[in-house]
Amino acid sequence: MAIDKEINAEQKIIEAAADIFEEKGFEGARMQQIADKAGINKALLHYYFRSKDLLFEKVFLNIASKIFLKFFKSFNIEGSIFENIETFLQLHQDLLYENRKLPIFFFNEITRNPDLIRKLMLKLEVSNSFQLILKQFEKEKRDGIIRHDVEVSHLLVNIISLSVFPYIGRPIIKEIMEEFDLNYDTFLNERRSMIAQFVINSIKV
Repeated sequence: MAIDKEINAEQKIIEAAADIFEEKGFEGARMQQIADKAGINKALLHYYFRSKDLLFEKVFLNIASKIFLKFFKSFNIEGSIFENIETFLQLHQDLLYENRKLPIFFFNEITRNPDLIRKLMLKLEVSNSFQLILKQFEKEKRDGIIRHDVEVSHLLVNIISLSVFPYIGRPIIKEIMEEFDLNYDTFLNERRSMIAQFVINSIKV
């Protein structure tokens, strides 16, 4: 029972910290703000996490893992590469649409502390997942499903960029949409169904 209580308390802290860090970034966040958000005193917060750095690392790896695991899971299931691209982009766009602060938070923090991304790659055993993805791409090239000149590394970067940029570049995109008398939210909704087809058309034979 006591163990369950500790797990619940730690989870409450992590959830509260995620909200504060996403809103204010690492530099702007204060441990007292996190304690207040979690509904605990600061001493109890320090009992679970001795420093803001340790708490931030835990929160960052949790958030980033969810994003990357969706990516690897999508490309390591049964189905053609086209179906996997559609699955990933649907999941990824849903996540970004519901958590619009995530992309800026993510890129700001890995720029501030590049070691975070290295720790994430180790935690997720990324090299194994990439080998499985590469194997599927090579097989579908041999089978004549996708073009032979498609480079996997460039394709993966293109997929992520097309998915993420409208959120990171929100001020620019919003301004462009207004010039065309279009609504930013409407644009995001339309784009969610268009990206996959755009990517698929760029690689299919």
